[in-house]
Amino acid sequence: MTKDELLNKLDAAESDEEINDIAKQLLELDPESPYGKLALWETMSYEEGAENLYLLKEALESMRAVIDAKEIPAFTEDDRDAAVYMTILMNLGYAMLSEGNVNEAYEAAKEFASFDEEGVYPSRTLLYRTMIDLELYDDILTYLETDSVQSVAGEHARAIALLEKGADDGEVRDAVNYAFSLSPYVALFITGIWDMPDADEELDEDIEDAVNDAAYLADPWCRTDKRLAAISSPAFLFAYLTDNLSDEKEKEALREAYEGAGIGERVEQVRKHIEKMEKKGCGIEETEAEALSAAVGILEEMAKE
Repeated sequence: MTKDELLNKLDAAESDEEINDIAKQLLELDPESPYGKLALWETMSYEEGAENLYLLKEALESMRAVIDAKEIPAFTEDDRDAAVYMTILMNLGYAMLSEGNVNEAYEAAKEFASFDEEGVYPSRTLLYRTMIDLELYDDILTYLETDSVQSVAGEHARAIALLEKGADDGEVRDAVNYAFSLSPYVALFITGIWDMPDADEELDEDIEDAVNDAAYLADPWCRTDKRLAAISSPAFLFAYLTDNLSDEKEKEALREAYEGAGIGERVEQVRKHIEKMEKKGCGIEETEAEALSAAVGILEEMAKE
């Protein structure tokens, strides 16, 4: 088979066995084939992949030359070379991060995000996570000013950066609340209100996206009590209002805390309003939007008192 025939066959392959076989055929035709090296690496176990990261590094060098040679190096869905290039960067960056090589992961993330202008791939999650780990708080805020893609990871990184830089309490609170508002489910996973699902569990797209974001944002938020307290405030209030707390003792403790803070009556009014909306048949998106807006408003009221 020719290279193009093998690549077309690779695109249609489904099993690791089939992919591995095609990868080896590609490497027999061309021992330096980046397509073959990537495909071979992707069929490896986690341990094997960590031991053979050189395959991705070599494939990246080859694909850079291919991409640089293109007259218009922009990503399109039918551009196999661009897709392979970004897949290599994605796998290499996340693997480096997993292995604790944050500086190398950051270098891959910068190249990844720079090419992934429309955020088709999870480049921002990798980029902002590595920037948080390296404590590049000024760089986070600077990058956000020009980033063409709004992302959950980026807004969470903004909130953490402002918190660590000692910004005004109101500015930090606004940043946390905005990050939370983009996907409340992310904070529910981060704070442990919801347990992370099993790897083989089928998920709705919204939940799957939240799980993927939370997997890389939980550690940064939980790294200090100050950070955890900041993200917990909106998360627990939202969960209380939407009846997403399964522990009755936890509910009672929150109820007492809200009463002690002088917002107990307001919180209960909103919770009952949400219950009425649900009984009337309002959809989950509508009730959660109402709860989200109310939670942010209540927290603002608390801050002013």
